[in-house]
Amino acid sequence: MGFFLEMKNIKKTFSNSIKALQGANLSIKKGEIHALVGENAAGKSTLMNILYGALRPDSGEIMIEGRICKIRHPADAISLRIGMVHQHFKLVPDFSVLENIILGNESRYTNVLKKIDYSKACQDIKTLLKRINVELNLGQRTDKLSIGVQSKLEIVKTLFRGANIIILDEPSTVLAPNEVDDFFNFLRVLRDQGCTIIYISHRLKEIFALSDSVTILRHGQTIAALKTSETSMEAVASMMIGKEYTNIPYSRSPIKTEFGEPVLELKHVSVKKSSITLNDISLTVHKGEILGIAGIEGNGQVELADTLIGMLNNEQGEILFNKENINRKSPFERRAIGLHYVPDDRIKKGLALNVSLIKNAILGYEHSAPIKKRSFFIDWDEAKNLTKRIVKEYKVEGMALPEQKISNLSGGNMQKFVIGREMVSNPQMVILAQPTSGVDFDSQRKIHNKIIEMKEMSNSFILISEDLDELMNLSDRILVLYRGSIVAEFNTRTSFNENQIGYYMTGVKVGKAQNFG
Repeated sequence: MGFFLEMKNIKKTFSNSIKALQGANLSIKKGEIHALVGENAAGKSTLMNILYGALRPDSGEIMIEGRICKIRHPADAISLRIGMVHQHFKLVPDFSVLENIILGNESRYTNVLKKIDYSKACQDIKTLLKRINVELNLGQRTDKLSIGVQSKLEIVKTLFRGANIIILDEPSTVLAPNEVDDFFNFLRVLRDQGCTIIYISHRLKEIFALSDSVTILRHGQTIAALKTSETSMEAVASMMIGKEYTNIPYSRSPIKTEFGEPVLELKHVSVKKSSITLNDISLTVHKGEILGIAGIEGNGQVELADTLIGMLNNEQGEILFNKENINRKSPFERRAIGLHYVPDDRIKKGLALNVSLIKNAILGYEHSAPIKKRSFFIDWDEAKNLTKRIVKEYKVEGMALPEQKISNLSGGNMQKFVIGREMVSNPQMVILAQPTSGVDFDSQRKIHNKIIEMKEMSNSFILISEDLDELMNLSDRILVLYRGSIVAEFNTRTSFNENQIGYYMTGVKVGKAQNFG
């Protein structure tokens, strides 16, 4: 049996002379789930953006069913029945499920009076849903759906456009553990009906649970293409990093039974921001403790982090740092006393994309020694040294010169840069929001080891993550946020599993909020 989709000898060099792809190949059979893996900057996103028409290759060819295809724009990809579901959903929250599905295709149902025939659209969508065995309330507002249902809706929207090749970019990162199995079963149904799925993920455990075959990229080149059943996680990991790798599991933080004095305390903190509310949050983080915060996206985790750092004001309650009330302190003042922040969105909150690595490295350090030379002047030699230190200690790849724009880095390397900037000065406490999002597993392990090392030196952390393996292996305690309230606490000295946490994350079980810590 021949290949349904082939990408042959794809090359792509960006304007900064970085060779993203150096003759990459991808061969996929019809009706399979094909995983695409590789370290950060391996070329996965570049290759898929070329397939979807968001980027043009310098050379190489794309073939579907043996026919050479020119894909210059996403519209070309859609016409070839290629769809892409991005990691961050493109749904309109205020629209109904039906309106989101037909968005961009309204002309199919517009009558001579320029009005949309919603009944006809509804009928066609129900036919599709019946075929793929999915139930959706077409009249429901999208922002009222669970994240798991929204993920299915994104795929349904792609299928409605006629896609039979679907690219999924880290689709499970927003799902609770008890939603993942259902989502995987949904993908298997699509596969069994002839849909071809390209699945990008850094989570090798998922790759081996779901995919039929896997292609490994390294430094822009295809290293191997294998049947998943005929290889192992260790073998794939070794091919990804180019050396033998035998330790797949996360680094595990040593279990502590005693901690130092409280570093951070929240007492009955409440916040209102649009539709997201924090309700009467009380918690304590001690010296040398990692406090994990679990929750599905949209349940108050971002608001909690932004409130702690001073980007949001709490309407009620107190925030104490080393027993000092910091309610009125600005983010800059909180940073100056040792409270640092790795934000959930590196692009919007963590970086200035159009300036150099040096200028991004000194964000927050401008008035601190040794960066501040005198008065309003910056010691640029020290700033360059700081940049190089971050790049070296946190293995940031893709930097030709410290003066280059940070936008030249891959997403995973941008993330490592932000983490390095916030941790390199050894602050007393760091709020980590989705710290390893988009970071390959080997870099994750190195970041985790750095967190554990700092914890052993009595630094403290709040770890907000949608990756329960990360939370369970690093945290001393885990609190679960659901609809803005703390509904459960898990202690790593006791026995529990990710499904138990998932039940509270999704509201299947709801505990009574109390003063945790």
